[in-house]
Amino acid sequence: MRDTKRKVGATLLVLALGGGAAPACAGTADDPPKETTQSAPVTAPAEIPTVQDDASFFALPDGDDAEELQRLAPGAPLKQRTIPAEIEGIEGIKEIGEIDSPLQATQVQYRTTDTLGEPSVAVTSVIHPPSSVEPSGNTVMYASFYDSMRPEDGPSRVLSGNVSEGGAVVLAELAFIAPLLAAGHTVVMPDIQGEGEIFAAGPEYGQIILDGLRASHRTPGAEVPSDAPTALVGYSGGSIGAGWASILAESYAPEVAGSIVGVAQGGTMVRPEHNLVYAGEGSGWSGVVGMAMVGLARAYGVDLDPYLTDTGRQVFADMDRVAIGDASDSYDHLRWEEIILPEYPYPDSIPEVRHLLDDTNMGLRDTPPYPQLLVQAGGGEAENTPPHPVLGDGDGVMLLGDTRSLARKYCDDGTDVDYREIPAGGHALAGAAWAAQMVPWINVRFAGDEPTSTCGQIPEGNPLQ
Repeated sequence: MRDTKRKVGATLLVLALGGGAAPACAGTADDPPKETTQSAPVTAPAEIPTVQDDASFFALPDGDDAEELQRLAPGAPLKQRTIPAEIEGIEGIKEIGEIDSPLQATQVQYRTTDTLGEPSVAVTSVIHPPSSVEPSGNTVMYASFYDSMRPEDGPSRVLSGNVSEGGAVVLAELAFIAPLLAAGHTVVMPDIQGEGEIFAAGPEYGQIILDGLRASHRTPGAEVPSDAPTALVGYSGGSIGAGWASILAESYAPEVAGSIVGVAQGGTMVRPEHNLVYAGEGSGWSGVVGMAMVGLARAYGVDLDPYLTDTGRQVFADMDRVAIGDASDSYDHLRWEEIILPEYPYPDSIPEVRHLLDDTNMGLRDTPPYPQLLVQAGGGEAENTPPHPVLGDGDGVMLLGDTRSLARKYCDDGTDVDYREIPAGGHALAGAAWAAQMVPWINVRFAGDEPTSTCGQIPEGNPLQ
């Protein structure tokens, strides 16, 4: 199974068309990031510059502009522009979603916050419903699964016509977005990995998403009302973002939290410690284990070099600044003892690693109050990952048992959860199945109907702590 991620993108498009440790600075499981507008009171500049050319729009602040970030609130817009979303493949997408007029996107570069609490920059794209469709007044935050440590692979670049090999999977996702636009919903699509070359750092993804919504609200040209009913959706890497945004919303962005009506996620990474063990045993996804270790270490400021074997150093060199398609099928397996020196036999042996694993564990955070659609597949052997003898089966990279336990936790805490399992097929095939279920579920949430729930029917799963 060569080049799994490219196959994921191709499969999803076909199916859719057919139908240095700094733990004291970072948030912890008991102490999520608390930065608010109180520490940086300027929510938006007096005038948001309009910058049309790509090079200038995507350029990062430097000099005096970088210092200005310190006094801006998270979500403060820095630049804006409106572009036609005319990209390769868009005609077929229009046909699926019954979209018969040009699409426009407003892009906003904005100030956000990284894992260590420092100011950083991200870009979001607000895709407006076509003029032929009556606006619904609703907002869908769609988190992409582009999964790349290269910012140039993000959705904002793809939507502006710069389709890199690593960003091509976004084209498949546009088929998932088309029915939302055809229903009149505005789609907010942030580059959830920001500009810092990170990967798998859920809390930072969540903050980037929430600040992207803030920036959309604060940019008049984006035409996204701050009180618009809002749904958070994402699959795979996108579910990391959507799930964490829902977890952090009340503490990090309470003004956004009040408008959230539901969260639809699929292929969810609940407890990364388990995913690294499970996916590391298969040829399809073991390279992504190395990629995740690189991306997490960078996000948390952890220097793992003193702990690495020679093999580990080679893995870290090979998996740096890659897209997930580059990482797929890179190794037959990738295990802790192959990467880390024998005097550190477990993650607990390295306090910095223990910290970042706990900090990215959804099961250790407060339960979000919003209704949830959770879709998880099994059949990981289809993607060359065998069932784990303790953790059980998954879709090749995400685990059934972990998602079951998260759903049960949310139910126990009073959140309505519609948990659905796809018993076979693996991660790629389940993406299209999730999208087909996500759209009607979201529309029901916007209609104000009672949320569906399968609480009381969810099997037991894996321990979350």
